[in-house]
Parts: sequence; structure tokens; C-alpha cells
Amino acid sequence: MTNASNLRRKPHILFLGPTNTARTLMAEACARAYLADLAEVRSVGMRAGDPDDRTLAVLEEDGTDTSALRPRDLDAAVLEWADLIVTLTPDPTRLPAPRGDSFISKNWPLDDPRMQGDNGPDLDAYRRCREEIKRRVRQLANSIRLMQR
Repeated sequence: MTNASNLRRKPHILFLGPTNTARTLMAEACARAYLADLAEVRSVGMRAGDPDDRTLAVLEEDGTDTSALRPRDLDAAVLEWADLIVTLTPDPTRLPAPRGDSFISKNWPLDDPRMQGDNGPDLDAYRRCREEIKRRVRQLANSIRLMQR
């Protein structure tokens, strides 16, 4: 006899971007904070780079722990793991996002904060991006809660 509680698990949400250095790391960090009781989350990039120091700075100033954030490359294992893949790019046709029957895909059309402003120490573009991601993660959390009723 199968235990009914084992039949239900938290959904697996994957945030995917070109590099996994800014927007996707923000999304992972915010989702860990807002979805901890609802979902398991990860983030990856088509080609992982080094974490953007400005991304880490705006997360830390918001009280978010960044110690576990590590840019990772997309691979087959994480695709098998994912139930929902959220791409974070203004033009999803330029991101060769994976297709498959085992997950749902969604796009959040967010501009890269590195491409806004002068790339200097001004963090306003990063803060705006963080706040928009937090708003979307909260909406996602509300949707998951409604589906669980």
C-alpha cells in the first residue's frame, strides 16, 4: 500500500536565462524566500558566468542571503527535474530555451539590468529588476497556493 503523502511533492521551478548571473540569480533568491514552503527552486543559464557583484549587492541590501547562489549551466538532469521553467528575457525567441513535454514554460520579459544605465556603481537598474522579480515571485506563490486549495 502506498502512503498518500508520498504522492504529493513540491513543484520544481527552474529559472533560466542566458548567463545565470543577474536576473535568474535574483529570481532564485527571491523564490527561496517566498516559495520555501511551496516549491523547490533552482536557476541556470545557457552559459553560466560569474555572479554579478551588483546583483549580490542589491539582494544583500534587501536582507537576502546570497551565500548559496552559484551560477550553473543548463543540463539534461535539471530539465528532467523541472516542472516549470521560467525564462527571464525580454525576447524569448533569442534564448534557445528547451522544449519538452515534462515541464511547463513561462517567460518573464525582464530587461537585463547590466544593459541599463552606465554599468557603473549605480544600482538603480538592479534594484528595479529585484523589485519586479519579487512582485512576480509573490504572484507565483499566490497562484500555487490557490491551486493547492
